[in-house]
Amino acid sequence: MHTTEKRGTDETLASFSSRDSTLREDATAQRVQKSGLEAPIYLQGLRLHLLTLVINLSFFLVHVEVSVVGTALVAITDDLHGYGRSSWVVTGYLLSYIGFMVIMAKLSDHISRKVVLLGSLATFIIFSGACGAAWTMIQLICLRVFQGLGASGTFSLGIIVQTEMVPRSKYPVYSMILALMTVLSLLLGPIIGGAVSENTTWRWVFLMNVPPGVILLALLTICLPRDFPYMGDTSHTCSLQFRRLDVIGAGLMLVAVTLLITGFEEASDFSPWTSAGVLAPIVVSGVAWILFLVYERHVTPAKRATEPVFPWRFCTSRTIVGLLGNSFILGTIFITLVIQIPLRYQIVGNESPVKAGLRLIAFGAAIPVGSTSSGLLCQKRRVPPIFLFFLASLFTILGLLFMSRVAIDDISWSGLYGLQFVTGVGCGIMMGMVTLLPPFVAEQDDLATCTASVIQFRSLGGALALSLVTAIMNHSIQNSLLPVLGPQKLAQIFLSPQSLNALDEPLRSVVKEVFWKGFNMQLRILLGFAVAQVPATMLMWKWRGKGEGEGKGDGVGGQIVVADLVKGGGDGS
Repeated sequence: MHTTEKRGTDETLASFSSRDSTLREDATAQRVQKSGLEAPIYLQGLRLHLLTLVINLSFFLVHVEVSVVGTALVAITDDLHGYGRSSWVVTGYLLSYIGFMVIMAKLSDHISRKVVLLGSLATFIIFSGACGAAWTMIQLICLRVFQGLGASGTFSLGIIVQTEMVPRSKYPVYSMILALMTVLSLLLGPIIGGAVSENTTWRWVFLMNVPPGVILLALLTICLPRDFPYMGDTSHTCSLQFRRLDVIGAGLMLVAVTLLITGFEEASDFSPWTSAGVLAPIVVSGVAWILFLVYERHVTPAKRATEPVFPWRFCTSRTIVGLLGNSFILGTIFITLVIQIPLRYQIVGNESPVKAGLRLIAFGAAIPVGSTSSGLLCQKRRVPPIFLFFLASLFTILGLLFMSRVAIDDISWSGLYGLQFVTGVGCGIMMGMVTLLPPFVAEQDDLATCTASVIQFRSLGGALALSLVTAIMNHSIQNSLLPVLGPQKLAQIFLSPQSLNALDEPLRSVVKEVFWKGFNMQLRILLGFAVAQVPATMLMWKWRGKGEGEGKGDGVGGQIVVADLVKGGGDGS
């Protein structure tokens, strides 16, 4: 048995080496040729480099919109006079951004990658301009929903195209580039939003997307082949067949995601957890999720004419379940910290939006370090992937644990940057792994859906966690400060948190202390999510003894079998 385990371990490790990746690509070509099809054709040369640039700059544009509006919200509400609905400027974008990722990916299987990607980017550009021209808060919220729809397709299809345009031996490099663009967009978003708000009209937060977006759209039209990724495969044709679209499944998913985020958003806006505005959307969302899974199981069998938007086989694969779970938890930690770190320095440290945004540099710089390291360790050093999942969890847990114990007197302590860097390395390693693995654990026909699902779960985790920790912190602060300040002063502070600096001492110090403890409470909640990464990773671990079958998504020798690449798995064959 030990011999079998060792052999399985060696095969898994070897699968990540460049030499065996090349062998695997040759084997794939041979099998494809035997089946009567053409060998896969990858992009090369100037077209590859230009398309890589265009896709990653598109990532930056659509991803920066998640964070850039945060520091511009005060200017927006001052102009459009709709503070009570201001949170929906962010939430409306997130709802469509998260809800349509898998749907867009599945639609591209029927139409084509190029058509859906171009349509999505064009939608994002058009409605970015429209958002900049909005004259009422209702108009802006509605336009943001359509802007998020375009962003959803641009981001999910961009990642799918990026994984299909190069051989698997280059995935670690492209995973690192994606992590870098993700970090840059979320890191620079608050800084850009603050600079725009301080120096010009808030409308440029949206209008600045239009000129570069038009250029990227034109370059994408030229660079991306019409029949991508099936160049040379004359047997494959893309056609929209409505009977094959999983309309019911897509609708149930949209309802489930929308209502779940709506319920948590209501809670973050001081609605009691037991109120109808909070409970009703969450309960109905739970029912919609159950119906969605039941229906997807019903339509998954191959004999069905409808192609499921979320194949049931994902739910029966421990590796994919663990992968999606880790992606969800990564989103809860990563996105919440990107918002929380600048906010705590603005409120408690009384810093400007630009200066507070610069506080993210240590955390942001660590993300590509972790992501790059994970890819290199897998490919060059043959480190088992599951060890890197555990290492990512360890770094994240240690960073959050010590960050949550820092007192308000140490707000300027330089060691905080070190703790942020450690946490960022953990998030970067996890981001690199969850981005790298989908092509190795999913069948070829499910690749687009699996890749989009990983992105969607990460974004969903971030949206839900941000609403959750905000709701818990707001209710805690309200309970602590209501007897001290009274309802009017407390309402003014929540309306404009920086107004607490106008309070007299020692009241101002008391209020800042309460806010600081609230932020530390948020970090402890995130710490709980980080600990949950361990059982999520354990789902991907399976010892296999002599005589047990091999399959996609199983674990071997205490590692993740990434489709047994040397043996030819992982490509759908």
